[in-house]
Amino acid sequence: MKSKNKGFTLIEVIVVAAIIAILAGILVPMIFNQIDEAKISRAAADCKSIQTAILTFKKDTGSWPNKSAPATADVTLLIGNAPGNFPLAALTTLGYKGDVVLAFNSFLAADETLAYSALWKGPYQIQVELDPWGNAYITNAKNFDDTPSTPVWVLSAGPNGTYETPPSSAPPVNDDIGVRIK
Repeated sequence: MKSKNKGFTLIEVIVVAAIIAILAGILVPMIFNQIDEAKISRAAADCKSIQTAILTFKKDTGSWPNKSAPATADVTLLIGNAPGNFPLAALTTLGYKGDVVLAFNSFLAADETLAYSALWKGPYQIQVELDPWGNAYITNAKNFDDTPSTPVWVLSAGPNGTYETPPSSAPPVNDDIGVRIK
């Protein structure tokens, strides 16, 4: 009686393993590239969402979100609610003013500032969280009341986690991701 051994030979197993390794070598970088692109797209969408909330806030209240008390434009920097990567020393080196730093949520999620309470019709945005790389979104609120040509940006530090865009720059520098508000 003949025995029928059903199975794979060693050569067949090696060939299949080699094909799987080649496919993995081609597909894995493509998948990681798509993940990076998705993070960049999410950061850009978040910046656009913050921009829309700030513009709606301006339309309703008649003022930019840079006053922590009535008639006092003292807020110099707006940041995301969660601390994340927020290197104030590096930002001041770029030219940002860190005198009065408030969270976006003080203006967009709740009217905690008294300066706008009569006109505030929010919430304009639920929460401003961290960008996909764990950085805080920032806006140079000091430039809101400057000349119309002075840009104001909502910025993410981007994949490298370092803010590289000065407050008067247009457009964002290197891998920073941003949307211009004014």
